[in-house]
Amino acid sequence: MVDFLAIFSLPLIGSLLCQSTESLTKNICFWSLLSLCSILLTASHGGYSTRGEVPRRAQYGLTANCFLATSLGMLTLAVILGHQNILTRHWVALDLLATPLLLIGARTQLRPSRADSAHHHADPGPLVVCYDSPPQDLRKALTSKNLPDQIEGVLYLAHPPEAALQHEWPVLPDLAALRAKLRNSRIRDVIFIYHPALDGGKADLNQALWEEILSYPARIWLAFDVASSLPDVLREKSGGCRLIPIVTDEFLNSHNFFKRVFDITAASLLLALAALPMLLCALLIRISSPGPVFFRQLRTGAHGHQFEVLKFRSMLHDPDRSFSQAARGDPHITGIGHLLRRSSLDELPQLLNVLRGDMSLVGPRPHAPETKVEGMSFENALQLYQIRHRVKPGITGLAQIRGLRGATPMLKNLEQRLASDLEYIQSWSVWLDLSILIQTIPAILLQTNAW
Repeated sequence: MVDFLAIFSLPLIGSLLCQSTESLTKNICFWSLLSLCSILLTASHGGYSTRGEVPRRAQYGLTANCFLATSLGMLTLAVILGHQNILTRHWVALDLLATPLLLIGARTQLRPSRADSAHHHADPGPLVVCYDSPPQDLRKALTSKNLPDQIEGVLYLAHPPEAALQHEWPVLPDLAALRAKLRNSRIRDVIFIYHPALDGGKADLNQALWEEILSYPARIWLAFDVASSLPDVLREKSGGCRLIPIVTDEFLNSHNFFKRVFDITAASLLLALAALPMLLCALLIRISSPGPVFFRQLRTGAHGHQFEVLKFRSMLHDPDRSFSQAARGDPHITGIGHLLRRSSLDELPQLLNVLRGDMSLVGPRPHAPETKVEGMSFENALQLYQIRHRVKPGITGLAQIRGLRGATPMLKNLEQRLASDLEYIQSWSVWLDLSILIQTIPAILLQTNAW
C-alpha cells in the first residue's frame, strides 16, 4: 500500500493541478495500472518477502528499478497505441525522477511489524537429513539465514547416535515419515547435511531422497560443518556450520501465488468464451452415443496427489473396460470423438479443474497412474521424473507445443517430454505461460500425432 501511494501520489497531484490541459480520469487509470504492475513486478522478485530471500537494503533498489522498468514499458506501449500526449504532461519527468526517491525514502521508514514477525516464527521449522548427527552450530546457521531454528524432524541415514536425543528434535524413522511431514506440515525448508559417507555406497538412496524432496514445494539447503577448518575467533563469532541454497523460491512450485492468480483470471475468461462451444459439444456427445457427457479419470497431480480429471467423453461408454492408451484406429472412439480429440476440444472441461485448483493452464501434462512405457511406470522408468510433480499439471505445456503429445510407446518419447517439463519448471514466468497459450492454437491445428 505504501508503494502504491508513493507511485500514485505525484501523478495524481500533477493531474489535479493541470486539469485544464489533461484528462484527469485517463491519467488516474493509467497511473493506477502502472502502480499495480510495478508492485506485481516487485513482488515477483521477492520485494515484499519477510523471509529474508532479498536483503532489506537490496529491496530499496529493487523497488525503484521495478518502477522504472514498468514506467518505461507502459510509456512505450502508450506511444505505440497512439497516446503520445502522455509524454507531454508537465509532471512526467518529475514522476520518473522523484518517485524512485520517494519509494526508497518510504522503505527506509518501514520496519517489519510484530504481526509479520509472529507469522514468521509460526512457520514450521525445517526438516534435516543427515548421515549420523547434525552440526553443533546448525541452529546458529539457520538463524543467520532467517530460518526458524526449531527443527521439525531429523532423518538419519545411519543409526541415530545417542547425542541425537540431547537435541530433543523429532526423529523420522524412514523416508515415508519424511514424505508425510512434507505433505501434511507444508514444510518450506529441507536441510541436507553433507557427509563423506554419502558419496559412496548410498548413492541410490541419495537419488531417491533428492527426487522425493524435489517433488514438493520446499527450498533445499546444503549444510557443511567447517568448524575444524576455521580459526577459533571466527568459529566463536559465526559458528562452524555453513548453509548453501540449492533450490530457492525461484524454482517454480505449486504454491506460486502469481501463477495461481493468472490461472484463475485466464481460466475464467476462457470458460466464458468457450461456454457455447462446450454446450454444443455436450449436445453432440449425447446425440452420438449413450453414456455420460464427461469422462472422469484419476490422474497424478502435484506432489503425487491423485485427482479426477474432466474431459468430454470421446469413446463408447464401457465402465468395465480396462485402462489402455488410445491408439490410431481405436474402434472405441466415437465419430464425434475423433473430431473432439483431433481438435483437443475434449480438453475444455479441464478449465473447471483449473478453477478447482487441481490443475494449471500451463504445466506438465498429468498421466494416469496405470500408464507405462516399455513395461515400467513413468516414475520408475526415468530418474528425476517426480520433479514434474513439484508443479500442478497443465492443460497444455512446453512439451505439447513442441509436438510431444499422444502415446508414449518408447522410453525416448518420455525422455523428450520430461526434458521439456523440467525446462519449463526451471524457466517459468507469466510471459512464458502466455507464450505457450498463444502457441497452443497453431500447435493443435498442425498436430499429426493425436487420434
